[in-house]
Amino acid sequence: MLYPLYFLFELFAFICCVYAYKKLDNNFKIFLPFLAFVVVYEFMNLFFIKLLLLHHSNAWCNNLEGIIELLVYGQFMASLDERKRHKKRVYMAVAIGLVISLIDIFFIHTFWTVATIAFSSQSIILATMAFVYLYNLFSHADEYPYLLRFPPFLAAIGLLLYSLASYFFFASFDNLLVKNNYHFYPIAYLIHEMGCLFIYVFLGLAFLCFTRFKKLY
Repeated sequence: MLYPLYFLFELFAFICCVYAYKKLDNNFKIFLPFLAFVVVYEFMNLFFIKLLLLHHSNAWCNNLEGIIELLVYGQFMASLDERKRHKKRVYMAVAIGLVISLIDIFFIHTFWTVATIAFSSQSIILATMAFVYLYNLFSHADEYPYLLRFPPFLAAIGLLLYSLASYFFFASFDNLLVKNNYHFYPIAYLIHEMGCLFIYVFLGLAFLCFTRFKKLY
């Protein structure tokens, strides 16, 4: 039996965000309403899924959640760099991801099925944003001697690992259905769990850093 550990990871991040909210930098405060949405959605998905079913599927919720993630994480990554050129590139990448997602949702996979092209493109875009930020951060590592206590670093690492895990999950999802190979499901589920572990635990730790180590960076 597979247990939904991902919900515990999401709940951990939300509790940490609430606890540290007053001390968070402004660009981190966007995560409180986002995590509240995630926790409520997953709670409904686990215990009241019948209320979310349309056309015998809750895929429409997953598609909507993917778009919200792209917008929230994109805004967050843009806020980590004050350079206008960087912000413009991030917003452009988010806009491209949004267009691809909407095309996939409404014209390819349809609104009632899992939009794997949308999720894969979102994952690639977010992973690229996180990688570029981390590359620039490591290039100036001497300015940040306490990286493991630096909230943007923890958030970006979590986002990078989560996005890579999500890409492998959704990139293989269509192949799984085409071949009718459901023996792959436990592995896919594990990949999903690991992705949630990366993003929500690292976000939780980033929030806690504001309460314990803020003077160090």
